[in-house]
Amino acid sequence: MHQDLDSRIQILLRQKNWPTLTKIQEMSFSSISTGKNTLIIAPTGYGKTEAAILPLLNQMIKNEVKPVAVIYITPLKALINDISLRIDWWASKLGFLVNRKHGEVPQKEKNLRLKHAPHILVTTPEGLEIDMDWATKFRDFYKNVKWVIVDEVHELINSKRGSQLALLLERLKRFSGYDFQRIGLSATVSSEKVVSDFLFGSSNRERAIIKLEGKRDFEIKIRKISNGSWEDAASSLVSSIEPPSLVFTNSRFSTERLHEELEKLGQKNVFVHHSSISRDIKDMVEEKLRRNESSAVICTKTLELGIHIGEIKKVIMFRPPPSVSSFLQRLGRSGHSVAGTPKGEIISMLDYDILESLALYEMAKHGKIERPLVDDSLDVVARELLGHLLQNQETTAEEFYSIVKGANAFSKVRFSTFLQMVKCLENNGLIKKEGEKIRLGPNFFRVWRFNREFKSIWCKDFSEFFSLINNNDTFSLRFEGKVIGEIDAVYVYKHIRVNDIIRISGRLWKVTRININKMSLDVIPENSRKGEIPIWRGENISKSYLVAKGESMILKRGEIEKEKEILDHDAYSTIKEMLQFYRDRDLPFPSDSTVVVEKRDDEWVYSTIIDEKIANTISHMMLYLTTKRYTLSTYSRASIYGFSIKGAPINLLEELKGMDDEKLVSLIKKSILRSSLFIATMKEIQPSFGKLGRKIDPNNDKFIVAEALRQTVRKYFSIKGTLNFIHKIRDEKTTIVFYNGETPLGDAVLSHVSIRPWLVDIVESIYEALKGGAYTASELSEVLGIPLKSLENKLKQLRKMKDKYKVSSFIDVDNKEVRWVLIEDFQSVVNSDDYFTSFTPSNVDETFIATLKSAERDSQVELIFKPRDVIENPDEIRRRIPFEDIGELKVMDMNDMAYSTPLKFYGISRNVIPYILLNATTYIQSVKFS
Repeated sequence: MHQDLDSRIQILLRQKNWPTLTKIQEMSFSSISTGKNTLIIAPTGYGKTEAAILPLLNQMIKNEVKPVAVIYITPLKALINDISLRIDWWASKLGFLVNRKHGEVPQKEKNLRLKHAPHILVTTPEGLEIDMDWATKFRDFYKNVKWVIVDEVHELINSKRGSQLALLLERLKRFSGYDFQRIGLSATVSSEKVVSDFLFGSSNRERAIIKLEGKRDFEIKIRKISNGSWEDAASSLVSSIEPPSLVFTNSRFSTERLHEELEKLGQKNVFVHHSSISRDIKDMVEEKLRRNESSAVICTKTLELGIHIGEIKKVIMFRPPPSVSSFLQRLGRSGHSVAGTPKGEIISMLDYDILESLALYEMAKHGKIERPLVDDSLDVVARELLGHLLQNQETTAEEFYSIVKGANAFSKVRFSTFLQMVKCLENNGLIKKEGEKIRLGPNFFRVWRFNREFKSIWCKDFSEFFSLINNNDTFSLRFEGKVIGEIDAVYVYKHIRVNDIIRISGRLWKVTRININKMSLDVIPENSRKGEIPIWRGENISKSYLVAKGESMILKRGEIEKEKEILDHDAYSTIKEMLQFYRDRDLPFPSDSTVVVEKRDDEWVYSTIIDEKIANTISHMMLYLTTKRYTLSTYSRASIYGFSIKGAPINLLEELKGMDDEKLVSLIKKSILRSSLFIATMKEIQPSFGKLGRKIDPNNDKFIVAEALRQTVRKYFSIKGTLNFIHKIRDEKTTIVFYNGETPLGDAVLSHVSIRPWLVDIVESIYEALKGGAYTASELSEVLGIPLKSLENKLKQLRKMKDKYKVSSFIDVDNKEVRWVLIEDFQSVVNSDDYFTSFTPSNVDETFIATLKSAERDSQVELIFKPRDVIENPDEIRRRIPFEDIGELKVMDMNDMAYSTPLKFYGISRNVIPYILLNATTYIQSVKFS
């Protein structure tokens, strides 16, 4: 027991039946108590939370502190409840109030924190962002902050959320006027200095890194499923599960699919846990684990981090995880204590899964972990500048740049680059400059709107401003008013219809209603046996460079006898047969210094063991050359096993070898700019720079294009690595071998998803641009970058559609322009302030005649009506029309039929006819009386 520990805390330790502090808690106590910025590094289950909080509680007892004294930041909302309870157990008994902040905290609890501000606040980076930017009253309590704890800091450092937090801590330091103590909690990392520099930022306090030396032992078994089917995978799981077990997968689809198969086998008390399931359901599953009421939970990385879920007997990984750090995190969920030994299995579906599993084992055994790569994205800086202006109303470029430079993530950003970013924000109206002062601009609240019901590519919901999590558009699934999960919007648009049955959260649900405007599906439980499992975007996770390095080492060695004890019979035999295949044909094993080239029909296959970013770069270069020279009917592939290209008549690797570096770099950049990855990155960062719903102009938007390119390269490609790869081939340090046949690792290359040329989906783009508004063809042409004539032809085609893409048009009476609108949005447009006058006749008792022709048969009907009839009884107007789709509508003034030209509309649904009639009569009267 530490001698400086207050007697009241010692009593609580005895209540916990803790005879002493753990080693990491003892080691941390002095450095934290003496005010040093401290990074605590230890595996999960070693009591890092108490290592940080107990010395602070000790200080809080000795010194009178005001709320909020401690901010505890965790990367996951899921951890907040667990951490709050753990800290509250100590703090409440010592007279300190603990509070939590995240989006799902009840409003009553949120209101309470203003009346009784907590001494310790547990939140996420997004929660801190909201308070700093928008919580004008509560924010004042942050002037009392003395300590900030960042949990799972290794999880944040590589992401935009991490660099967001780094800037927030610098803003908090400036706001509080105090150099508060910073404490980080981390799993084992490869570079303590990178992590500590990232966390400590501009703080002038002394630093300490507290780390448990030595590698933690673990037990692992690698198994192979005989024929790689889902049924066999489930059967294998049944024999592996030792209650309670965690079964980790690499995708939400696999999680649901495995649960479906286990259900067929009659397995009970098996649950599902992933990011697209509601918080309530995840809480229920976690509680089942804590109460030992679950035999297994199938999960993604949502249970990788330190949520308290009780004693886990065994971890099973369905297919190898993508990185060594993820492997260790998952394995560490079993043996979750100082004395415990992590125990697990990896189940391999494909032959090369075994190779990846062995590579993970080798790297972990030798203490090799991925190096952290601090994110320095400038859209984060832009967002923080805007948040700073929400907080302070004004700033200067010099003042905010000093905050930016204080964050280690942005220490290399030049002032000239920062000023370019400021100019970009000013050009797009997010900020305005008045002399030296910078303030929010006129377009800020046009881009970030408070209307939650209004969804459009032209703006964002204001609540999204505080988060840098890249959420794809999703539909929420609701049962009896409660959200039970979410699925991708693209999947809904393409596949989901009313009465469809889908599987999510391990249950079947029947879709009873699709609400496009609110982006929600109403569902009810379904008792049938089969349902569709949704596909979620963004589930293909890149493999770590260390996995490739480990595989290359194994293949160069050419034998696996040392690893035989961790392989089951089928896994061992599979790898032995793979190695023997190459020996029998006198072929060198593919490795980081050997490329085996095969021609499979119309596809060139290059098998090697390579960093996936390099493979991705080369495959995109080849794809660019093929589409430019030969055909659009092409695709490429990329993985740690190599790359391929379909449709090229020549060996493009040979051509790349002959290019100088300048041409190679130019080709790399051109191919990236044509990739869907660049388009996705551009779409992600545009809101931060105020460029929503408008076409990017390469000349006027050079800063945004350059930043999107930089981020895309950083995340998905490697220019330097690719140049080195080609140099080694050119210098004959890498061997190229041609083989007239099919090889096992060539099969591995071909098993990966194809990368196709990025061709803009015009229909989907028009739909997204029109969503929630009404626009002229010329406005849409400018936004989408589609020639006006082509766009007008496409709009005319969309009038004939019978799904959500169906459009119609009306006349903007104020400026005599034709505006296009989605049929599903027509009513909201009619009722909007912008266009209400275009549907308001000046004389509601004037008589008109309408002629309507059916779109599907040779039939027409005439209506004689007054605008009053349409306004007072629109359903009667609809009832008088005997067909659903109207091909042509003519409207004329009954009193002026001899001289006036009828007003014509085309491709209209019966449902919107009343609106069109009101628009026509309003326009005719405006012309007549003008």
